Amino acid sequence: MPDYASSSIDDISIDYAFLSLSPMSGRSEFSIQKHRHYASRGKPPSEYTEEDLRVMPSDQNGSQENVFEYRTGGYKPTAIGEELGDYTVIRKLGFGHFSTVWLCSHKLEREKYVAVKVVKSVHMCANMAREEIKLLNQLVNIEPKHEGRKYIIEMMDYYHVNSVNGKHICIAFELMGPSLLHLITQSQYQGIYEGAVKSIIRQVLMGLTYLHDKCKVIHTDLKPENILIKVNDAYIKNMVDKATRYNELGIPMPRSYITSECYESQSFESHVTNSYVSPEYDGDHVVRSSSFPRLSDLTTIETEVHHGRRGHSKKELYVSPKIEVKIADMGNACWTNDKIQGTIQTKQYRALEVLLDSDYDLPADIWSVGCIAFELSTGEFLFNPRNTQNYSASEDHILLIYELLGGIPSYISSRGRKSSRYFDSTGNLKICPLQLLHIWKTEDVLVEKYDWKRVDAIPFASMINAMIEPDPELRVTAENALQMQWLKEASTHSVLV
Repeated sequence: MPDYASSSIDDISIDYAFLSLSPMSGRSEFSIQKHRHYASRGKPPSEYTEEDLRVMPSDQNGSQENVFEYRTGGYKPTAIGEELGDYTVIRKLGFGHFSTVWLCSHKLEREKYVAVKVVKSVHMCANMAREEIKLLNQLVNIEPKHEGRKYIIEMMDYYHVNSVNGKHICIAFELMGPSLLHLITQSQYQGIYEGAVKSIIRQVLMGLTYLHDKCKVIHTDLKPENILIKVNDAYIKNMVDKATRYNELGIPMPRSYITSECYESQSFESHVTNSYVSPEYDGDHVVRSSSFPRLSDLTTIETEVHHGRRGHSKKELYVSPKIEVKIADMGNACWTNDKIQGTIQTKQYRALEVLLDSDYDLPADIWSVGCIAFELSTGEFLFNPRNTQNYSASEDHILLIYELLGGIPSYISSRGRKSSRYFDSTGNLKICPLQLLHIWKTEDVLVEKYDWKRVDAIPFASMINAMIEPDPELRVTAENALQMQWLKEASTHSVLV
C-alpha cells in the first residue's frame, strides 16, 4: 500500500515536470486523456520516427494568438532558428495578451536555455515592459540573501529587436515549467494532494515576504497561471530534442510550436492594415491560452482514489510535496508608494477592497493567495462571479463574498468609492434582499460540498478566512500566515486505497 509521504520524485505516478509550459485556453476545454499509448512511448526523442511525431497528442487546445495582431504595433513575426539578440529560437512556449514567449538557447553556450518574452511593439506594451525590467532589476539587489527571493522568477537579460511591425522589447527569463493551472486541469478539477498544496503555498508566501516586507512591492495579479513550476534538465532536454527531431526529419512543426497561422501568407496580408489599436485590459479577461507540450508522450496520467481529508472516496491528483515553484509575471507589479491606478487583479482573485474601489495595498495579494489555496485543494474557484440576468459580475462577486463571510462589516462596506453601488448609506446590502442569500461559510463548504472531514476542514478554513478577512488592516500578512496551523502541521492523509 503506497504512502504519499514516502514517495520520491522519481517514483510518483504524475510527473508535473512533463506538464504544459503556459496557460491553457479555458477551464472547460481540457480533459485528461488516460492510458493513451503511442508508438514513441519509451523512446528518446532522437529516435522518434515521422509516424511517432504525427500521432503524438496536440500541444494545445486549438487556441493561439490572434493572427491579426501580427501588424504594426503588434506581435513580432518569429521563426525557428532566428536569432533574438544573443539567443537562437528553438520553439514557441506560449503567448499572452502583450507578448509571445520562446524557448531559446544562447548562441555561444548552446546548452544554456532561457524563455524569451517578445513584447508587442505598441507604445503601451513597451512602457509596461520597461517598468517590468526596472522593477526586476531592483528586486534582485534589495536583499539578495533573503530566503524568499529565490521564489521570485529571475530575469537573465533584456534587449531590443526590430521587425516589420516595429521595435520590440525582449526579456529573457530563467526557463521554468508549467503553471499551477495545469495541476488543476490535470486533476480534472478535483484538487491536488494536500502535501503539495502546503508546499506550494509556503513557497508563495515566502516569496511574498520578500516582495512585501523587504521590497514594498504589490504583485497585483497572483493566480495559478502566474506561479510556475521549476523543472529539471531532463525535461528541458526532452523539449529541445523533440523540436530538433522535427527539423531533422524535415517535418513541419506543429502550429503551436511556431505561431498562430502563417502570418506571412498573402491571405493574411490582405486582411490587415498598418494601424494598431491597443486592446483594453482591466484584469477581467482571463486569457488562458498558449502552446506547450500539454503532456509528454513519456508519461501516463493517473489520478489516485484515496480516503483522507475527504470523507468519501474522491479522485485527487498526487503531486510530490518536493515540488518547487516561483512567482512570475511581474508585469503588473507596483511599489506601494506608486500604485497602479484603476482595477487590479484577475476577477476570480480580486480582493474586496478592489471591488469596492477602496485603497488597496499589500493585503490585496494575500486575498489572492487564499483563493489560490482553495482552488488547488478543491479544483474549483473560491469565487467565480458571473453576469446573470439579475446581477452584474461585480454584484455577484459581492454577494458570493457576503455569503462566504456571513456578512461584511458596515465600516468596510461603506468606505469604497464604489460602495454605493452595492450598499446603502448605512453600509447594508441593497442589491439583494438578505433572505435570498445562503450563508455558507468556508468550513461548511468544505464539509458539505467537498466531503472533507470537519477536523480537517477547520484549520484549512481558518487559514482561508484569515487571508480573505474583509478588513485589509486585520488580514494576515505573508509572514504571519506561514505560522498558521494548517501550514505548519504535517500532511497525515497519505495512504492510497
